[in-house]
Amino acid sequence: MSQALLFDLDGTLLDSRDAVIAAVAFTAERYAPGKFSREDLLGRFGESFDDFLAVVAESAGEMNKQDVLNLYFAYVRENLARHTKLFPGVKEGLEQLKASGYQLGVVTNKQREFAVAGLELAGIDSYFDVVVAVDDVMRGKPSAEPVLRALTLMGKQPEQAMMIGDSHYDVVAAWEADVPSVVLEWYGCEEWKYVIPTYRYPDFRTFVAELLTVQTKGGR
Repeated sequence: MSQALLFDLDGTLLDSRDAVIAAVAFTAERYAPGKFSREDLLGRFGESFDDFLAVVAESAGEMNKQDVLNLYFAYVRENLARHTKLFPGVKEGLEQLKASGYQLGVVTNKQREFAVAGLELAGIDSYFDVVVAVDDVMRGKPSAEPVLRALTLMGKQPEQAMMIGDSHYDVVAAWEADVPSVVLEWYGCEEWKYVIPTYRYPDFRTFVAELLTVQTKGGR
């Protein structure tokens, strides 16, 4: 039975897809104007910014990585408060899960500064035992490293956990770590081509309701 629940942040707990895309688009347009459409950026939603930065560099040629990061970080800091919005039912669901004995963690490709600030602004930071951000590991998702690091910090084995996210980066990371994956389809159903999530739910309330029902019956 799962004892540890690991959550992605953007697009899973926070309704932040448009905000993330706006920050990346702002940065990309400065250094590689006209190279990336909104559809391109949507396809990369969930990717670590370092990985996206490598793609921008390939398109833009010579550039100073730190300058690009500073521009991106400045945009995110300026807009973080107004872009931090919880999906419906998330706070109540986290409270139910915590009260039912689950250990909760965040595994995100966001930088720790912004991940922690977002959790605090949303008023859900107290529910989480661990936060593993992209700057806590050598490789972000889809690498298994962030998932395995969170499990180590929580003292859990892969079979005792689930990874809950919204993108293929979450599903691949879970698969690589040998952890069951849950996808919340807030933004609609995605086509899964080479890796398939273990479970899929339309929203957080449905996921929590089924998980607690199964827990009561002694399953999963």
